[in-house]
Amino acid sequence: MQTRCHPPFRKPLGDVHKSWRSILCAAGFVLFAWESPVSAQAKPTREGGWLSLGVGYGSARVSCDTCQTGRHTDGLDVLLAIGGTPSPHWCAGAMLEVWEHWFPGGDTLKEMTNGTISAYYYPWVRAGLFLEGGLGLADFRMLKGLHEGILFENADRIFVKGFGWSATGAIGYDLHLSHHYVLKPRVAYTHGGIGTLHAPAGTPAARRWNQNVLSVGLGLSLVEGS
Repeated sequence: MQTRCHPPFRKPLGDVHKSWRSILCAAGFVLFAWESPVSAQAKPTREGGWLSLGVGYGSARVSCDTCQTGRHTDGLDVLLAIGGTPSPHWCAGAMLEVWEHWFPGGDTLKEMTNGTISAYYYPWVRAGLFLEGGLGLADFRMLKGLHEGILFENADRIFVKGFGWSATGAIGYDLHLSHHYVLKPRVAYTHGGIGTLHAPAGTPAARRWNQNVLSVGLGLSLVEGS
């Protein structure tokens, strides 16, 4: 997919950079799964704290006042979440989700980051189906000359960046491997309302910037309760 925008948004075509991130994406990408015999054998009541890490595929579309919206852009979607279980029907937590797309050459990427406070509703106590909703903050940036680091803040150049709000809705299923480990297939839609993107000097580069990511992924949760 290619989204055509006025400079600095000219984007070359090409495959996602083949690095350890794409290997991780290939290993973590799965289709949405349903209940298995393993989960049927271990049907614990939800309780206690939990920590979850997930990877998957994300399809992104963007729009702005100077953009010509085209096809979707493929990318790697990674999330980290931590929370607790107020009741067997409800979980709550804080989630950090990052979508990234590498340009040909391997040193330039587009990155969308969302930090949300999320709630998870389980309609049936003894089944794994859950509905997820979250609100929080969104970030967009295009970077070049990356050096390995946390959230790639140590880039040689930042083309544009912006900050706004985000909302996430998802559906998923808990597949219990044991009393403490849970696989979590998940399909999610995230919208980010950034507003204005700025160049490094503070000059507005695009206005009314909106970003949308449809993702399919698989998470692994470590749960405290039994």
